[in-house]
Amino acid sequence: MKMKKYMAMGLGAIMAVGIAVSGVLPVSADNNTNNAQPATAVTMAARSYDDYEGVIKSNTTLRSKATSNSRKITTLKKGAVVEVERKASNGWYRVEYRDIEGYVSPKNIKIYDSEYRDVEKKGTVTSNVNMRLGASTLSKKVTYLKKGTVIKIESKTSNGWYKIEYKGRDGYISQKHAKIGTNTNKKDYTYREMDDYDGITTAKLTLRRSPSSSSAKITSIPKGARVEVEGKTSNGFYRVEYRDIEGYVSSKYIKLVRDYD
Repeated sequence: MKMKKYMAMGLGAIMAVGIAVSGVLPVSADNNTNNAQPATAVTMAARSYDDYEGVIKSNTTLRSKATSNSRKITTLKKGAVVEVERKASNGWYRVEYRDIEGYVSPKNIKIYDSEYRDVEKKGTVTSNVNMRLGASTLSKKVTYLKKGTVIKIESKTSNGWYKIEYKGRDGYISQKHAKIGTNTNKKDYTYREMDDYDGITTAKLTLRRSPSSSSAKITSIPKGARVEVEGKTSNGFYRVEYRDIEGYVSSKYIKLVRDYD
């Protein structure tokens, strides 16, 4: 009888231990996996997003996880440029903005490859355009570039924008507003020197750096002013000197006179 009693007690103890162990196992497993997510959890996609940037399309929330109900970190305004690090399986992007990392929904960001193809050449702006912080018209304006401005083109993005440098500042302009190469040293006209001639302006004129109406303005010359004419270009401009300043004016508004010196 004692033996049966001890065996019953032993079996009861084993069963009790088994129940106790089964009761703590889920907690222990949870702790070891740091609240492991279920099989349908969001995972990070294998694709690398090095050298990718993004422009925020509308005001959106940067969140701690790749889900709309996760903790809010900050608000990203429309036009903000972010660095894209990787992509989650549900399409959300992990990004960095001003040294803060988090996730944004794919519907609120436009992705582009900021290092798509290296160019590293000089270029010319072909029409007045805004230089922007990112490769999108949504992005913040950095400065305004006039037609004819010479720029350094660093690379071309996958969405047809040039990453450029202008006066030590980096930014982006659309490829359709620029071309590789400059006309700085190229003359599409011939030049003939003219001795012993002065000119009288028949209207208020703009003295320009080169013989073109789109060239940079140096100064204005009033109507009736006397200028020294040095030569004439084949495209109809006089190179003149006015108050020790040299430049070009349209020949249509200059009346030639003999130099009286």
